[in-house]
Amino acid sequence: MTGFRAGTDRKRKMIAAALLSALVLIVYSQCGGFELVTYDDTSYVTGNERVMEGLSVDNVGWAFSTFQLSNYHPLTVTSHMLDTSLFGDSAGARHLVNVFFHLLNVLLLFFFLVKATSERAEGGLIPAFFAAAFFAVHPVHVESVAWVSERKDVLSTFFWLAAMHCWLVWVKEKNMSGYALTFFFTGLGILAKPMVVTLPAALLLLDIWPLNRVDLKHKPVSRLIKLAVEKWPLFALSVLSSVLTIMAQKGGGAMQTIESFPLSLRASNALVSWGAYLGDLVAPANLAVFYPYPHEIPLWKPVLSALFILAVSIVCIRFIKKVPFIAVGWFWYLGTLVPVIGLVQVGDQAMADRYAYIPFIGLYMAISFGIACLVKEGRVPAKAAIAVGSIIVVVLLACSYTQAGYWRNSETLYLRALDVTENNHHMHYNYGNLLERKKESGKAAENFRAAIKADPSHYKAMTNLANILAQRGELMSAMELYQRALQIKPDYATAYANRGIAYHRQGKLDLALADYRRALELNPLLADSLVNIGILYYMRGDTSAAKESLRKALEIDPDNKLARKNLNMIP
Repeated sequence: MTGFRAGTDRKRKMIAAALLSALVLIVYSQCGGFELVTYDDTSYVTGNERVMEGLSVDNVGWAFSTFQLSNYHPLTVTSHMLDTSLFGDSAGARHLVNVFFHLLNVLLLFFFLVKATSERAEGGLIPAFFAAAFFAVHPVHVESVAWVSERKDVLSTFFWLAAMHCWLVWVKEKNMSGYALTFFFTGLGILAKPMVVTLPAALLLLDIWPLNRVDLKHKPVSRLIKLAVEKWPLFALSVLSSVLTIMAQKGGGAMQTIESFPLSLRASNALVSWGAYLGDLVAPANLAVFYPYPHEIPLWKPVLSALFILAVSIVCIRFIKKVPFIAVGWFWYLGTLVPVIGLVQVGDQAMADRYAYIPFIGLYMAISFGIACLVKEGRVPAKAAIAVGSIIVVVLLACSYTQAGYWRNSETLYLRALDVTENNHHMHYNYGNLLERKKESGKAAENFRAAIKADPSHYKAMTNLANILAQRGELMSAMELYQRALQIKPDYATAYANRGIAYHRQGKLDLALADYRRALELNPLLADSLVNIGILYYMRGDTSAAKESLRKALEIDPDNKLARKNLNMIP
């Protein structure tokens, strides 16, 4: 009889796993036909020579020995290299790799919850299934899956969940290999994305529930301290990762200054964002790839959010002995968001959907096992709970399918963001660049103007708008914009290079030459500026200097057709 029951349980688990896999594939199989977007995918993948060369000892060594894009995530960079080696330049294959990791994460979460809660009254297959199903199809997670640049999300979470499984082995069997593998997967997760630094704290929460290692009725604090000490090697990894991340972000200029983002504004935005993520959990509408940072926040918003967080936290602690899974889920949510909530501001986004990929797992656990507890106590009919849960999953699936469709290409992504947000300087700028590449300079100029209106310090939009105006012959307006951009960012090489072209067109050759040289001082790899200097020297009759400048341009960019054409023209 026991064997029959075990066989039945195994069959039910496999059916549940198959259903979860189907949910993921229904939403995300469309990603196989998606393009890479010009928002970060060019920097992480197509514009990264090392990544496009594929996997090699030299390239892997580079990935582990350097910071990339103000971050240290060498394992993620290596995974992009492996994509190239396996699939060449196929955008669809890269997308499907993300989908594959998301599918693995959903299944890992499901099987962990089944194993960890099997002996608990509120545990079992059904609440584990719904927690994993919410994770599988919630629209907030589309960004992490459908954006190739967010490989770091799905990859790091794979190692996070693998570490949880190994921790379960350690707790139940006291097998040192379980602890060693937990340490190993934690390290791999951190090398994929630094956000994994909160994993040791999350494991401490799991010790409370569902692993039941803390007697909440007898000296729980002292027991928690002992369990925290047990994890000191994991916490040491987190400290090391935090130091490396700060070094990378400071070195890359991604970490914002106190002048740009005052502490009071950061704290207010962090409190409001904690509440806003909860709003997205319940009503995931108007999601966008970028949310502009507010210039100011009314005092009532952070105060109300703080009071709500405090009230929920007090209630969770008050009833932790009776319903520990609610407290664990809530503090999982609060705690795992800390590295990305904006107290240390990196970039200029107010919040981001991708940041909820791991934190929402805590809320899914609290909701699913909370309902299971109500069913167990007879307060909610089991069939009604399953029916409502199924309807919610179907609704989320439909929303996610639509949300994923916005990631089909750069244009659909940017237009969606502009439709659901206001004063989105980042999206206006990116869409303007896209339109300019499509030779739609009029619409591009409109978007660059909108970006400048939303952010009067947007020196890149000023420079690009100036380029369009200069090409139209509106040189006075163009020169004013170049000057404004350089007042804001005096070391912006691109502005000098393009202003040099404008001077060149006006016949002001000395000023043009000065700007080209200044641009090259700031960025010696500007091959086009070397070409322009070569042309200018040739116009002046200095053929030897012209040839030298053009040859240098070809050393930097061997495919530069303009440099080669002009070099061949010089006798």
